[in-house]
Amino acid sequence: MPRRDAVAAAAILLLAAAVVREAGRLPFGSARSPGEGFVPWWLGVILGVLALILLLRSLLERRAAGAPQPRRTGRPLAVLLALAAYAVAVDPLGYPLCTFLLVVVTLAPRSPREALPALALALATAGGSYVLFAVWLGVPLPAGPLAR
Repeated sequence: MPRRDAVAAAAILLLAAAVVREAGRLPFGSARSPGEGFVPWWLGVILGVLALILLLRSLLERRAAGAPQPRRTGRPLAVLLALAAYAVAVDPLGYPLCTFLLVVVTLAPRSPREALPALALALATAGGSYVLFAVWLGVPLPAGPLAR
């Protein structure tokens, strides 16, 4: 895995450098009055720092002895299917309910002990983001049958 991480980190580092370079061509502004290039530039810098950390960790990590582990595709596939279902269901069922279900499915609690924190996080994520975007910022989000 360290080799794959190093290759991915190098590619991300190149992408971050391109983002920083292109964002540098836009008006930067200041912290009090940011220009068009302010946020993309900082995101590129953060992305580059994280890519450097991954690159260094992958280069310094020694490969564990033993047989290679099989690839696990079940979990990423389940998350991908959950995102696709979310995109289809968000209009008829509404943002709060679909977001709650998406977070629960994504966290996938494996035991009753893990279920309560997963449900609490899902409720906080769905409710908090709905209040933030729909109530405070006035972004129109599908409310679904719960609001009817």
